[in-house]
Amino acid sequence: MCEERLRILHVCAVGITARAFLLPILQELGRQGYEVWLACSEDADARYVAGQGVLYFPVRISRRISVLDAFAVVRLCRFICARRFHVVVGHTSKGAFVGRLAAWLARVPYIIYTVHGFLIHEQWKPVRWMYAVVERWLGRRTTLFVTVTERVRGYLVEHGIGRAEAIVTIYNGVDVERFCRDRVSEGVRRGLLRAWGVPEGAVVIGTLARLVEGKGLEDLIAAFERVRRRCREEETVLIVGGDGEMRGRLEEQAKRLGIKEWVRFIGWREDVPAGLGCFDVFCLPTLGEGFGYVFMEAQAMGVAVVATKIEPLTETMSDGETALLVKPRDVEGIAEALERCVRDRELREELGRRGCKRVREEFSVERQLAEVRRLYERVRGEVFAMR
Repeated sequence: MCEERLRILHVCAVGITARAFLLPILQELGRQGYEVWLACSEDADARYVAGQGVLYFPVRISRRISVLDAFAVVRLCRFICARRFHVVVGHTSKGAFVGRLAAWLARVPYIIYTVHGFLIHEQWKPVRWMYAVVERWLGRRTTLFVTVTERVRGYLVEHGIGRAEAIVTIYNGVDVERFCRDRVSEGVRRGLLRAWGVPEGAVVIGTLARLVEGKGLEDLIAAFERVRRRCREEETVLIVGGDGEMRGRLEEQAKRLGIKEWVRFIGWREDVPAGLGCFDVFCLPTLGEGFGYVFMEAQAMGVAVVATKIEPLTETMSDGETALLVKPRDVEGIAEALERCVRDRELREELGRRGCKRVREEFSVERQLAEVRRLYERVRGEVFAMR
């Protein structure tokens, strides 16, 4: 008699979530013999994931609360019933809401919520209260929570959303083979620096991010102006990679502070490892992160990191050992940390070595996938034991 395959549906709101965070997991589960599907809004990123061999079901899930959510739940519920999924996994607040509700209505035996960050943010109190009520209601109908940090695990218990015994923590993983400094040739590095107009021998401070509110980019530019003023004997350049609604404002800020000549806005880069490989210091004084992949990627490249002392960064980096962490919105603190790195080559190289070592040991995608395999072996056993 043939052994039945475990059928798993992963649900998220938009394709970028699947492309950026889920693709290695979806492919690994497929290699383990499970029938794995992705459901999310149809966009270029979702089509890319489908093109990598992942089974795909399009369903429009808006990122904001909308009356159209009811249609998404009904469409998803019908699909779940038709394919008779054993497991439904929700990702991100909105995708997990729609996915878990549809799974509960379809009487799926095993419902998982992978929590990528904090759920109840500082916002209008009635909305926050209503959201908390909904999350607790769904939490009682969720078989297992998977969190990406221990802090998020504690958050779920603290807010009464999940029980401690029903929560597993699996850290996200970085592809340390792709993000490896040895794979970026000196020729490629020199070519990019020339294209960006960086003087030879300059200390390169860089960032890669969406240029939007909440990333602390105004603080970075203000801090860089102080570094330029204090470190006149060292040539320093700031590279800002990425794009977004704040780009014009940031360019104007650099001009107003008199540092436009030393700040380069390079837009988005497809080859992220090559870009990171050009930096001597990576700095993103963000005000909030779900996990902070880009910090791990910079460290995997052996780049010294200056970041903010916020969760979850305090869990993935050690201040003074693998990175320099400063309080959010502390322009002077950011400037002082950057100045230390600019003046002390040995310090930034040591931070880079220690950060790289920790990422390779604790935050590699290989380690993540090994834990995912063990988790789904357990899930499979529990699902079929219910019969």
